Amino acid sequence: MKLSEGTRIRAREAAWSTETVTKLEESRLRDDQIRSLLALKLTEERIGRYLEIIEAMPEGQSGPNLAWARPTTELGIRAVPGPNGLGMPEINIKTYGHVPDRWPYENDTPLGSHPTPGSYAPGPYSVYNKSEVWADGVDALYEDAIRERWIPATDIDWKALQAQPEDMERAICQVCTLFAQHGLAEAKLFGAWEEKIAYGFHDVKDYLATQVFDAGRKTDVLRKRALANGGSLGQQGLGTLYRSWFGALKLTELFVAINVVYKSYEVATFEKLAEVAPLAVDRDIFRRLANDSRRHLEFGTRNLKYYVQHHPNAREYLSHFLNRSEASLADELMYSPTEGASLAIIFGGGVENLSVGAEKLRNHREDQLRKYLLLLDSVAVDRLPTVNLALLGLARSAQPA
Repeated sequence: MKLSEGTRIRAREAAWSTETVTKLEESRLRDDQIRSLLALKLTEERIGRYLEIIEAMPEGQSGPNLAWARPTTELGIRAVPGPNGLGMPEINIKTYGHVPDRWPYENDTPLGSHPTPGSYAPGPYSVYNKSEVWADGVDALYEDAIRERWIPATDIDWKALQAQPEDMERAICQVCTLFAQHGLAEAKLFGAWEEKIAYGFHDVKDYLATQVFDAGRKTDVLRKRALANGGSLGQQGLGTLYRSWFGALKLTELFVAINVVYKSYEVATFEKLAEVAPLAVDRDIFRRLANDSRRHLEFGTRNLKYYVQHHPNAREYLSHFLNRSEASLADELMYSPTEGASLAIIFGGGVENLSVGAEKLRNHREDQLRKYLLLLDSVAVDRLPTVNLALLGLARSAQPA
């Protein structure tokens, strides 16, 4: 087999000797296989040993297909570790950090790679538009989640739990039951939607995997807390909150419902419990949960900002998303008997101080609404004129559900 002129030129550039070129032409190797050997930058000594293996093969065989040695991807990348090691932000460089506005492949082609001809089988994806799924800095949020992971079984000082009045213990257990229930719903929904996101948005998929894990850990630690100090699980929550979650027709709508509307209220509640819960163990649990939820809220905020800035119909669609999400949250807070009364007892310090606790709960609802509206202001969404009236009413009423 005579080498093509292009392969001969590459062989000369690689400083291969005439003797090596002659051996290759006399071998069973095809021209494309020899181009692959050139791409692998093999020394003549290694080429000689490789040819010995080829010659020892049965007649008709010419060795493995080495086409993978000549990819169409960008080569020579050397990512440099950052302050926290070699993280996702450090490898998202050059063509490997460019995420197109619309992902062009329906299969499992990784970002920065290209499909293999003849093996293109479509996957289960349905989310291909970057404006629906993206959040700037999501790779760093993923690294934060991995770095800040904690283990409820060993990181919580369970032996330090102390006895407290039955009404306070039962109120804490009821709050734990409710938010553990929410965690299960979060994990189920994000897990289902993650499969639908195109592989090119792998940073978002990786981040969502951490949020699914966070949701499971929230359920884990709160169930343990409810059963570790003489209490028990409480009543199931009403569940109207989930109407907008399970009813989301677009991934962005789910992000808005959970990671913006709901999380803004959850973060405020966890932060408040980390401040006022009587037992140090409870304060530690809710401090850790608040930190996780702030990360989820940060993702939701960044995703919403990107959506507003890049989706052509963002503001019209967002109005519908927020209407549904706020309505389901308001129904849960107003009509579910499981959260308001238990929080009022905790905030007041016992059932005998329920009126004090109810006023503190009103202040808490006002604080939740204020922070939620300020969050939307930060992404250029003025929600105050159209915010759900029931959420406004909760901020004005001192009566727990």
